[in-house]
Amino acid sequence: MDLAKINALHQKCKERGCDLYSFLEEEFPDIAIEDRLKIMATILNDYLEEYTYNQTDKIKREDYSITKFFPKR
Repeated sequence: MDLAKINALHQKCKERGCDLYSFLEEEFPDIAIEDRLKIMATILNDYLEEYTYNQTDKIKREDYSITKFFPKR
């Protein structure tokens, strides 16, 4: 995934104000959870400082426990 696409996804998530994983679920409803998590990791690699999270704030999807990352305001 190129840098422009990563930046565009990050900006859209900030605009919506929802957690990153839920945003990606809405943006890419038809891809496998593993692929969605890879996209999430790619975004966080470049923009981690712009997100906040609480280790206890998790969601469960299939066999995965996913920490919610919210864009900082």
